Amino acid sequence: MIIAVGEIVDRPDDPGKALEPVALMAEALRRAAAETPAVLGALDSIDLVGQVTWRYRDPVALLCEKLSIGPARAQNASMGGETPIRLLHEAALRIARGDSAVAAIVGGEAVNAMGKARKAKAKLDWTPLAPKEETVAVDFASLPMRKASKKLGMTAPVHIYPLYENAFQAARGQTPAEGRAAAAELWADYAKVAASNETAWLRSAPGAAEIGTPSESNRLVAFPYPKLMVANPSVNQAAAIVVASLEWALANGIPEERLIYIWDGAAAQEPGDYLERDRYDQSTAQRVVLEQAVEIAGGDASAIDLAEMYSCFPIVPKMALETLKLRPDVKPTVTGGLTFFGGPMNNYMSHGVCAMVREMRAGKGTTGLLYGQGGVVSKHHALLISTRPPEKTLRPDYSVQARADALRGSVPEFTETYEGAATVETHTIIYTPKGEVLHGVVIARTADGQRTIAKVRRDDDRSILVLSSLDANPIGTSGHIRIDAFGARIWEVGEKRDRRAAPHRFCLVERDGPITLVTINRPDAMNALTPYANEELAEVFDDFQADPDQWVAILTGAGDKAFSSGNDLKFTAQSMAAGLPLETPTKGFAGLTARWDNNKPVIAAVNGIAMGGGFEIALACDLIIAAEGAVFALPEPKVGLAALAGGLHRLPRQIGLKQAMGMILTARRVSAAEGLSLGFVNEVVPQDELLAAARRWADDIAACSPMSIRASKEAVMKGLDESDLAAAYGNQTRYPAIGALFRSDDVREGPLAFAQKRPPVWKGR
Repeated sequence: MIIAVGEIVDRPDDPGKALEPVALMAEALRRAAAETPAVLGALDSIDLVGQVTWRYRDPVALLCEKLSIGPARAQNASMGGETPIRLLHEAALRIARGDSAVAAIVGGEAVNAMGKARKAKAKLDWTPLAPKEETVAVDFASLPMRKASKKLGMTAPVHIYPLYENAFQAARGQTPAEGRAAAAELWADYAKVAASNETAWLRSAPGAAEIGTPSESNRLVAFPYPKLMVANPSVNQAAAIVVASLEWALANGIPEERLIYIWDGAAAQEPGDYLERDRYDQSTAQRVVLEQAVEIAGGDASAIDLAEMYSCFPIVPKMALETLKLRPDVKPTVTGGLTFFGGPMNNYMSHGVCAMVREMRAGKGTTGLLYGQGGVVSKHHALLISTRPPEKTLRPDYSVQARADALRGSVPEFTETYEGAATVETHTIIYTPKGEVLHGVVIARTADGQRTIAKVRRDDDRSILVLSSLDANPIGTSGHIRIDAFGARIWEVGEKRDRRAAPHRFCLVERDGPITLVTINRPDAMNALTPYANEELAEVFDDFQADPDQWVAILTGAGDKAFSSGNDLKFTAQSMAAGLPLETPTKGFAGLTARWDNNKPVIAAVNGIAMGGGFEIALACDLIIAAEGAVFALPEPKVGLAALAGGLHRLPRQIGLKQAMGMILTARRVSAAEGLSLGFVNEVVPQDELLAAARRWADDIAACSPMSIRASKEAVMKGLDESDLAAAYGNQTRYPAIGALFRSDDVREGPLAFAQKRPPVWKGR
């Protein structure tokens, strides 16, 4: 039975004076022991709920040292929100077996103190941080995740629980607006309870309208949840529970009316990786555990007077309450929930036990249900406690896993490589700390029923609008999955879009016979490149590379001031301030600096400034034709960066080490004339003759066999990577373009045209 409980909430005005987690736990245990002074000396077992605030070598040993106690059994327990309930249940079983007489479960966190001290630059006089490799290892410290989830940033509970919320709403025919309203009403009940709980972190009791309405102070976090619907881990709280046998309790003078009996409980789990679950509109493990709890209560949920339904996000108690069907007068919490009471990581349910014990001792109920959940709808544990002795003894085996496994549906096969038609199984949208859309996420089903996961881009207004609608749930909506220029798997609503038919936003593309002219079209920004501009150019050069009728490309900039000033630093600063990611296409700046497999010639017609990434783009081209006023530089060191888009490697290869280092280490500007003398510029011409000169070079190249040109370029570029000249000479016949040349029509057309004394007609095939 539970004989004592203790809690502490720490809110010092000076963050530097905040108690560290182990000190909080020690105080919580002292407060529990204050009810029965003999407790601390009698403890033979102590379990410390896995904490995350501070790195300790052995937190439970440090706690025992602070309390001057030496229990025979002292354990650092696992992570997971169900952990306090499991530890309470297991302590009861040990006592029932006679393996223990008095046991304690304790946990605490001080995340708020950490954050405030960091912001105030205050020193925390806490136990010195232990090196990572020396910290105690506990179970479930990290969630099992696929690479596909990690690539999308879908690894945090705040992003995963909404997948269940949205699926739950769809399965019950609710619109997102109706689902959010129901969640807000539920959370308002939790908030009212927290307002009357002296150890709660937030006691303002916002109403359903405030909770459910996104605002500047209640920003969206992950659709459909705003901030006031997610767990609040930024607290300093600790709790302790003491369990003993009836014999010990009575022998030590504890009044019988203060004793809370532990009846029995149940536990089960879902597969750890959320992508390996059978469905998202319910949890079979949760349902079976709660059904067993009702059986323990006598087979009728009306016997339950008090409840604490785990509440990191509304979906958890929503699903639980649907299974339980509690009496209308029974609230889902006696504590206040992880948003309003506070969410001290894995230890909330310890506070739930404390609150329920107080309610029972005050005569507000006889039988209470404690339900904890850990991971992401992963681990489920329920326990019945009561002011009345149980009619049956504790069952040694409380697992109902076999029943959950038998009832669980089949799990769809997962694929990480699928492209094609796909319908939404469930979804969410992740928002930045500023409340802006970061990107959407869709778990989808393929045409043959496989499961996959994909990103929905923030610039895809059409798809984001579908996912964020409050009027219609998008689950079941048809779309398709493709790979974008950044290498991400993208879901888009509707049929596959012809991206080549869409108007270009950042460049102009003209085709004249076998020659493609590409113009970076951001003159007002000195033709600087954003990720989206880079992506568009990458797609343009994908088309050029794949089109057998296009043999040579010319790249230039709009206007007469800049070829490209490189990365758009203004856009970069704004994105960083908004918490948005900065991406470069897999093929590099302008889709060229990391395009290693292109054997078609590209000419840079540099019409002005070619700075940083702009110079790196020019260096990635095969020829540079420069206007007389063109200027080249790698100025990244002057802004704390480095030319990592190939400039640091290409420049030494093209002009030699010493000359390249002279440019790189000084970040100095080089004129077109000096570029010509150094060797990275092929020709310098007046500004008004630039495109004509570039076209002249392109025409001369196009007059040659395109198959020969490709073979020649490939042999040169691959040969530079060989160990020596002999290796390059010996291996060149193995290069793909060389083989293609000797299989082509062009290899026969050239000698035939020469013999027939006519111009060759190249096919490029």
